[in-house]
Amino acid sequence: MNKLKKFRVINEIERKMINDSLLKISPQILSDLDETGFRFYISLNRLNPRDNFPSVYFVPNNLSTNLDNFKPVTIINSAGLYFGFIKKSQFFLSLEGAEFLYKLNMIPQKLKVIVNDKGEKAILYGNKILKKFAPQIPTTLMKNNLLFVFNKSNELISIARSQVDSSEYQKNLSPNDIFAINLVDKGYYLRKKQ
Repeated sequence: MNKLKKFRVINEIERKMINDSLLKISPQILSDLDETGFRFYISLNRLNPRDNFPSVYFVPNNLSTNLDNFKPVTIINSAGLYFGFIKKSQFFLSLEGAEFLYKLNMIPQKLKVIVNDKGEKAILYGNKILKKFAPQIPTTLMKNNLLFVFNKSNELISIARSQVDSSEYQKNLSPNDIFAINLVDKGYYLRKKQ
């Protein structure tokens, strides 16, 4: 395998993994992304610091034309926007990818949660999200929903997974009970080993 093959356009199997994950956010994301003028690439570089999982990048079409013209001996590790990674045949969206989707209004309100100042601080330290941090949640919340967590300034600070549905949140959860698990947050960059 030549070195260029380690950074390439995604294949149909990888596209299906990405599509399946994005469909859980919103069924219209896929058609909206097709209209952006970007292509998905995958990096299979084993020296990748992102836990050695294949990384997915979202590359503008004008840049992808240049990438396709590089000589086979050229080593490419990344290009465009880091969009997420694939692990155990499942695609995991990155914070950068989530922010990109948010700026294009592709994240539905039903998956958006705003936390208070104490919640923001706890999340940025990598902690779980307690009920007292999120005074309001979407009324259609289901257990295991992917959530996009924002601070009071409407800045995306975390991607989380709900541990309860909206009825359980209202009836059975005390303020100190866990409402969602923090999957990745903006504080990660400060906490990771340099």
